[in-house]
Amino acid sequence: MTTKFIRLSVLAGAFVLAAGFSAIASAQDNQNAPETGIGKNCSDPNGEKPDVTLDADRVRVLAGTRVHLVASGKSLNNKPIEYMWRSDNGAIFGHGNAVDFDTTGLVPGTYDVKLFCRDGHCALARIVKPIEVIGCPPNLGLVATSMKVNVGEKVTVRADGGYPDLGLQWTTSEGRLVDSGSSATIDTAGVAGNFITVGVTTPEIPGCGSQLQIAIVKPVILPDIINFPMNGGRLNNANKSILDDVNLRAAKDVTARIVITGKSTASERTGLARQRAENARNYLVGEKGIDPARIEIRSEEKTAAEGGIQVAIIPPGAQMP
Repeated sequence: MTTKFIRLSVLAGAFVLAAGFSAIASAQDNQNAPETGIGKNCSDPNGEKPDVTLDADRVRVLAGTRVHLVASGKSLNNKPIEYMWRSDNGAIFGHGNAVDFDTTGLVPGTYDVKLFCRDGHCALARIVKPIEVIGCPPNLGLVATSMKVNVGEKVTVRADGGYPDLGLQWTTSEGRLVDSGSSATIDTAGVAGNFITVGVTTPEIPGCGSQLQIAIVKPVILPDIINFPMNGGRLNNANKSILDDVNLRAAKDVTARIVITGKSTASERTGLARQRAENARNYLVGEKGIDPARIEIRSEEKTAAEGGIQVAIIPPGAQMP
């Protein structure tokens, strides 16, 4: 089996909410706190709000992943900014302008991480960062450029119904992966089976993947068949000349097998068909040096319309007569 892996920066899901208000804040310990209650002794609650931006290292994560959030900005009065973080789901670890949002236990969906910040005048700036938690795409499937290809051709399979930038790992039961990413191209040269199974998995999501079976069409290989009549059981010069041609054809592919079938008519004596086949084999082995292991002899006694010999040269992959 051939496997090829490419990392497409899985946008695994989770929330991006940042920083704490000079203390560790979590979804649990902030649930009962009013969103505006981040301090007392405010000299100007209605003053200018701090100018703050909020960044996350990722906005789509797998459940169980932590998202790192960083707030940056300034106060109009050049006073220190205080931060408080809150999320109704998940947990927030850290304090100040940088925290981690832990998505452990969250089901796929979008979650808001909220940041409140103020300077000494208590005028609040509020920022919300949505984080997406993802699971296995429910409609993940594979689509091929063709469901039936000739052996030796290339076929491309793409993943359909997944998330953008989802990390994919491709496999094929036979053939060779020559390119992979959001799609995979398989070279079917040398495929022995009648089907190949192409699969894709997402390593970041255990048990998430899909498979597709593609039919491989092989050319029909026919045996090279030569028939000639015989009188009696002994080979004459004409018969030997035909067998000389059989030797030349068999020499072109030393892996080809040779099936010699002797035939006799109803009026001919019993055993004549077998004798004809044996004499032809003995000539090819003794006079022409063909390996006897390549030759099979058969007989059709008293059933042929004309007595003689049939020689079939059968290359690999051809069906035996």
